[in-house]
Amino acid sequence: MKLPSKRHLRLILPWLALLLGLVGTGLLSYSVKLDIERDKYRQFAFYCDGVRLKIAARLDTHKQILLSGTAMFDASQTVNRQEWHSFVQRLRSDEHFNGVQGLGFSLWILPEQLAAHQAKIRAEGFPEYTVRPEGKRDAYTSIIFLEPFSGRNLRAFGYDMYSETVRRSAMEQARDENKASLSGKVTLVQETDKNKQAGTLMYIPVYRKNQPVDTVEQRRSALLGWVYSPFRMTDLLDKLVPNIDGNTTAHVHLRVYDGHSAKAEKLLYNSAEPGYAEPPHPASMIEIETVFNGTAWTLQFEKIADIEGIYDYSKLWIVLGGGAFSSFLLFLLLRSYLNMSVNANKMAHGLTTQLRESEQRFRLMADSAPVLIWLAGTDKLCYFFNKVWLDFTGRTLEQEQGNGWAEGVHPDDYQRCLDTYIQAFDRQLGFSMEYRLRRYDGEYRWLIDTGRPRYADNHIFVGYIGSCVDITERKQIENKLARAHAELQQFTHIAAHHLQEPARRLVSFAQRLRTHLPQAQLNEDTATSLGFIEQGATRQSALIRDIQLYLASDQPRGARDKIAVEDVITKLLQQKESAMRETGARVDCNALCPAYIDLPRLKDIFSILLDNSLYYCHLKLTPHIQISSELKAGRVTYRFADNGIGIPAEYRERVFGVFERLQVHDNQDSTGIGLAIVRRVVESCDGSVSLQETPGGGTTVVFDLPG
Repeated sequence: MKLPSKRHLRLILPWLALLLGLVGTGLLSYSVKLDIERDKYRQFAFYCDGVRLKIAARLDTHKQILLSGTAMFDASQTVNRQEWHSFVQRLRSDEHFNGVQGLGFSLWILPEQLAAHQAKIRAEGFPEYTVRPEGKRDAYTSIIFLEPFSGRNLRAFGYDMYSETVRRSAMEQARDENKASLSGKVTLVQETDKNKQAGTLMYIPVYRKNQPVDTVEQRRSALLGWVYSPFRMTDLLDKLVPNIDGNTTAHVHLRVYDGHSAKAEKLLYNSAEPGYAEPPHPASMIEIETVFNGTAWTLQFEKIADIEGIYDYSKLWIVLGGGAFSSFLLFLLLRSYLNMSVNANKMAHGLTTQLRESEQRFRLMADSAPVLIWLAGTDKLCYFFNKVWLDFTGRTLEQEQGNGWAEGVHPDDYQRCLDTYIQAFDRQLGFSMEYRLRRYDGEYRWLIDTGRPRYADNHIFVGYIGSCVDITERKQIENKLARAHAELQQFTHIAAHHLQEPARRLVSFAQRLRTHLPQAQLNEDTATSLGFIEQGATRQSALIRDIQLYLASDQPRGARDKIAVEDVITKLLQQKESAMRETGARVDCNALCPAYIDLPRLKDIFSILLDNSLYYCHLKLTPHIQISSELKAGRVTYRFADNGIGIPAEYRERVFGVFERLQVHDNQDSTGIGLAIVRRVVESCDGSVSLQETPGGGTTVVFDLPG
């Protein structure tokens, strides 16, 4: 096989280098593009989850309204129409809660009670009152109270919701389970041909006073009726999707379907304008599910415009342009370098001619390049600056030569810039540094300066070549983001302080009432109510604490240092002594590698993991926790294993989400944020965290930190 000649090598190598450079630039640019688009998709998904939480919060708010209605029946011997009117008017639900069509009460009526019931209501001033629809049935219900008692709501007076299957299913669920229930999609009796909307209803049962309700049969026997609210879905969910700069066109179209899938006949709500056509490709859609006491809604989000505007591909163009320029520059330099190798007989004349032509080409190319370019000799002094540099500084080549260019460097950056340059030069290594350089108008602009050593054909070092790119806009964005993050941290701290204080006061006053109330007034209902207040306030306090920890978890809260993990765990076990003694738990953690991190966040990680293992322990086993570590390539991998109830494989990623937890207990201190805090801390240290099954049963948390 014949080897290629030197002449052929001189022709092939530059083109090969150019090809490899362009391919590498293309691959890197594509990777940057994917990162940008992935970040935008994550922002969209986070936005969608925020809307889901708003819907869940709105439904929970309406549930609290209905619970206040049931409390009115529990606290009174009888509730008449005027009392119900005054109660609802006091709530002022029409001003504070969007989408509530009304707040009403539906009475449970047995067949033998129907005639007497109708006569009673007619005697109250409603001579045409009758339970609708007419006909014989095993049982009846009738809407006897519904406020506001005007307009559309008059159409519902006397309606038997139990006669319709969708409503009946929800009413029976609420009655038998003694909790709030949400019906499927219905058409409200209040609807007319004008502005017709899909509807749903929420029910909470009311039982006769002093009747046992421990079993399903007892609840059915004690049933008095239902407090309920009808919702018009467009009124309920409208304005959850924000608009673009106040315009009517939304960033996202939201569709809500009844059930676990998006079926057209189950559509409850559509924020899109009438006549809007769905896109042919689902790439811009996200579907998530929200569940209220067993009733599922499917939320379908269609991305119409980017939440923060168009994609910012500036980084992509910088990479693409810089890579292409560098590839062509390398191509020209390599070709020039190889072409300088000529035979000895023509070396003197040919080398002089080539150097002159190469210098002219380089100067022409450098002057045409969109970046600032400089050259330095072996004496560390710069002797060439391209036209872009000179136009930028507004100075002549003679003024910039030598160390004259350093006169334009910002005083705060000068020493750091000089040290970086000299250290790299002495070791003949490439460098990259950022500094501010004074522009011709006196403004200091941020540059990123990349320098590389240059060598002659005989591998003799001949100096440096460097290029600079203006990154002022990027720096401004980074500074804005840093300020925004600092403001968010300050706001979180202040908000947490102001929100914690009411919670502490609620607990304190509830305890004082429990202590100072006369024993005759401290009946079971009062004690239960005070207990609910204490539990709610305690849970609010825990939630505020964990949200504050989550928002601050990606930033150090102290100096980073090598920290002995075993000492941290020992102190935590002392703090949790009562829980350890109660469960009989045993912890093994010998010879753990230290971690390079700030102490507060390291405590947060192991405190959360210890709390989870102690709380979700197996009922038939004594808790046994094993903590081990392994140092490799400058990072420590920790394994935190317990023998608790374990986490099914399908939930091991989900539990790292905010407010996600396995509902095995109703623990008021568990907020569902703990593992999300652990992941946020670990990932801020360039690590990862995952869950595995412990051999023999239980959960093992695997994560890594700098060693």
